[in-house]
Amino acid sequence: MKTIRKQWRSAPLLLLAAGLLPSGIAHAKGPAPATPPAGTPPAATPPPSTAAPAPPAADAPKSSDTEAPKSQGELCSAAYERTQTEKLAGHYVAAKAAALECSQLACNSAIVQECVHFYSALESETPTLVFSARKAEGGELPDVRVEMDGKVVAQQITGRPITVDPGPHNFVFVHSKRGLVRLAETARVGDKARVLEVTFKDPNAKAAPSGEPAAAKRGGVPVMTWVLGGVGAVALGSFVYFRMQGVNDYNELNDTCAPACEPGQVDPIRKKFTYSYISLGVSAASIAGAAAFYFAGRSGGPSVQASVTPRGDGAMTGLKLTF
Repeated sequence: MKTIRKQWRSAPLLLLAAGLLPSGIAHAKGPAPATPPAGTPPAATPPPSTAAPAPPAADAPKSSDTEAPKSQGELCSAAYERTQTEKLAGHYVAAKAAALECSQLACNSAIVQECVHFYSALESETPTLVFSARKAEGGELPDVRVEMDGKVVAQQITGRPITVDPGPHNFVFVHSKRGLVRLAETARVGDKARVLEVTFKDPNAKAAPSGEPAAAKRGGVPVMTWVLGGVGAVALGSFVYFRMQGVNDYNELNDTCAPACEPGQVDPIRKKFTYSYISLGVSAASIAGAAAFYFAGRSGGPSVQASVTPRGDGAMTGLKLTF
């Protein structure tokens, strides 16, 4: 019995020695490829498949390069930033649109409050223009296209205000039968409903004849203005001289012989006063004539005639204007 047990216990050792255990390990790793016997031709390689490749699945994931859609918060922040940058650049219309975008209820409350404030300020600062076109012979022209800086801003004139950015702009008013009129204007911050009006010429009006002499250039000071002005200045000096001499002599007689002065002493004083009056009249007439000649020469219309007539108690001046 003990001999049988010993043989049983030694059975695994015998199996291991017989090569059964490696065979089990090889089976666990997978069967080894069969080696064809010598003289057997190699198996033919199957031809490549000509079938079309299968289309990608409809639910295949998109490429990682595709940009993911922005969230509502990112859109609000971007609009808030555009509001400030566009205004700094002078683009008030774009800044106003961005402020309206970020003032929606879907945005953050702090951003909404700031954007509402920006929108209110831009609403009062952004200029607006109203276009108007008229006929030279009278009446309005509503069928006029308006272009601003090369872009059409109105197909016809409606009387409603147009919002524009502040700064200089070039406008073109185009009419189908009367041609076009160009206008350069500067829109200022705070301008509201500022009217830009142009007038189109009458297409049926007759042009002035080419042989018509051009109007003489007016300007400068006429010669008679200088002459009469000089005479007036000399006469004014004469008035001052005779007046002062007469007053001095008069006061001297009052101190010496008045009231029983000789006629020979009084007559020279009387003549000095007479000469002073005549000088004053000549001075006034000359200065008035100089002014009349000056204005008449600039207008080219009226003619001027000045006259001075001596009298026993002074002088009489006259000024005649002919229109």
